[in-house]
Amino acid sequence: MAQASQEAPATVDAVEEIVVTAQKREQSVQDVPISIAVTTGATMRQAQITNLNDLGNRISGVKVNKAGASDSLNIRGIGSGFNMGFEQSVATFIDGVYLSRSQATRVGFLDLERIEVLKGPQSTYFGSNAIAGALSAVTRKPSQTFEGYASALYAPSDGEYDLQLAVGGPLGEKLSGRAAIRFSGMDGYIRNVRINADGPDNRDVQGRLALRYETPGALDVNWRVDYAHFDDKHAEFQEILNCPPAPGYGAPGAGCLSVIAAGNADNKLDYRTSTGDSFFRLESVSSALNIAWTAGSHTLTSTTGFYWHDITRFTDSPLLAIAGLTGIGKSSGLPIYQREKFRSISQEVRLESEKGGFLEYVLGLYYDDSNLKGGLSFGFYFAPFFARLPGLVAPFTPIAQQVLGDQDQSNRSAFAAATLNLSPELRLNLGARYSSIRKENHRTTIVGFGDDLGRVKADMLLSPAATAAWTGTVGFPSGDYPVTHRTDDKFMPSINVQYDLTSDAMVFASYTTGFKAGGWAIGNTRDFFGPETVKSFEGGIKASWFGRKLTTNISLFNSRYNGLQESTTLINAAGLPVPAIANVGQARVRGVDLEVGIRPFAGASINANIGYLDAKYLEYPNAPCTQLQLLARPTGCTQNLAGKRKAFAPEWSGSVNANYAFELTDDLKAKLGAWVYFTSGYYQQASIDPLFYQPHYAKLDLRAAIAGSEDRWEAAVIAKNVTDKVTSSYRSVMTASNAVTAISDRSRSIAIQLSTKF
Repeated sequence: MAQASQEAPATVDAVEEIVVTAQKREQSVQDVPISIAVTTGATMRQAQITNLNDLGNRISGVKVNKAGASDSLNIRGIGSGFNMGFEQSVATFIDGVYLSRSQATRVGFLDLERIEVLKGPQSTYFGSNAIAGALSAVTRKPSQTFEGYASALYAPSDGEYDLQLAVGGPLGEKLSGRAAIRFSGMDGYIRNVRINADGPDNRDVQGRLALRYETPGALDVNWRVDYAHFDDKHAEFQEILNCPPAPGYGAPGAGCLSVIAAGNADNKLDYRTSTGDSFFRLESVSSALNIAWTAGSHTLTSTTGFYWHDITRFTDSPLLAIAGLTGIGKSSGLPIYQREKFRSISQEVRLESEKGGFLEYVLGLYYDDSNLKGGLSFGFYFAPFFARLPGLVAPFTPIAQQVLGDQDQSNRSAFAAATLNLSPELRLNLGARYSSIRKENHRTTIVGFGDDLGRVKADMLLSPAATAAWTGTVGFPSGDYPVTHRTDDKFMPSINVQYDLTSDAMVFASYTTGFKAGGWAIGNTRDFFGPETVKSFEGGIKASWFGRKLTTNISLFNSRYNGLQESTTLINAAGLPVPAIANVGQARVRGVDLEVGIRPFAGASINANIGYLDAKYLEYPNAPCTQLQLLARPTGCTQNLAGKRKAFAPEWSGSVNANYAFELTDDLKAKLGAWVYFTSGYYQQASIDPLFYQPHYAKLDLRAAIAGSEDRWEAAVIAKNVTDKVTSSYRSVMTASNAVTAISDRSRSIAIQLSTKF
């Protein structure tokens, strides 16, 4: 993808060399013996790729979903479910600093040098949680050259705007600095007829300061600090499907009936809904200090990281509150309020030998410490639940329940990697990491009078007797987890062989192991889960042809996961959403990744990445049921998913990108670009329910620009989802109903973009 950048001079007739740090040292992407997709910051700004959803759509085998209590990033069908208790199976790093919380990835797209998406287990260099892959973002570093850029984008169709400014240069003989800021948002593309509003209505601000002190060949110190503030109103409008229910699904439930009453039961994705309101707010601070000291033939590198965020999320269901509840005004029947506070500090130290000898090696130590406070509050206003507590609460009492998890975690790791240059053509790469993860988590619940957001009023708790009766009949179970401490450790070796067929062609084969620690569900249950492990084989060939006018990279992989951590969402007997979390017995993931880059003539480029994926459960005897199965057996229902396809694992996916830049006059050039990205159908919940199936689709983006001869300025028109294909990246069960809620992806948009660089 990086090779598609339209910033390349029109005289270049070869695919540019892309330098990455996938193995903690600078290498050409053609020399790295793994499957890796790279996107430059310039390419993302030009194509208006503003978040991981946009990026994931364009990379084969990658699916990103922004919804629920947590986001989900999946590579080759492997990811973590929608629960705050999960760490992600795709480890995310910014400048080498690990971000374990899924929603932290929303703030990563500011003044980037590049993003590297590494597929398959990456345990040696990226740690125990990189069991499905790693996403590594590298920010632009200050330099002794004064330079920067500014860009402004506006899309009249949905009010999207994006203003970015970055500037950097020398502050002294060896000291340089850089600052970047971004204001972005939109008015929305989904119409909510119940509350007469459009969403998402985003107003986001991000900023960064960076300093660099450099003595070439001896010392390189980089420090940056980022701040982000997201204020997103109407953030999670969900459309309703299977309402009215299809034949065989029974009568409409209470949730579906409220949608029918609002006059919006059209049973299709069409950017219209009648759900309740929602919002998402995030404030975060992150920092990275990288110090590289070179002495003789070795380089000692220290990476110190800090991250903190405070997230508030609110969703109001389409369920109507029953009449007469005391003290409840505009709330719907089931308001859900989520609060997540997280902070982490980390330290990594690496010793790296010089390159070029028989033995090249890296030795490292890693430590992090974090605390997570995650809470969910539910207002039980859609039915007269107070009647189930006769004599314990007054009639028409609005009852709410809050569940809070408080988790402390520490991770201690030691890792080593060595390359044996057995001959000029043959290299043997060895790696290993030992990790020990200690966790402690405690769970508390309170029940009391609720407010409009579903929060429990601290001074109006129910009596102990009423609380016990509530949690025993209607609400979620109370009390701490059955087990509150755990330590998981693992030794993870890997071996990789590379052989240069020619100076432009390399074959490789690898065996890799991986591991992710166990933990607890944070929310409505007292569930806990054990660790998961993987053994993975991969082989491929990377080659350049015809003077690097053509590159072809192909990888074949086969991975087997044991104890895979999986989750889905069910509805309990009271009509409330409850996560179902378990360790799957076994899952197998195998397939092929193909990347092709072509420069047919000066100024033109064609790039394609296509993936075939066969991801199945091998053992999953107690999987959650589909909605139709639950209708026949509402309690104690399970199914065996052995042999069934995994969720978020389309058989085919990828993209094709074509660009052409040509001179109009001596001072003007034109740039034309087209991007087609596609996927076959896939399931969006682990129950493999047909109701949660996204059918296959292909989408088209177009871009046309006029620029100065040296690209100092540019004016462009960007059209995204040109054919207005309506899709959803997230589906879940609807509260108190057998209907389905779906978050629609963005509709067609046409934007004007002005940019300059200096």
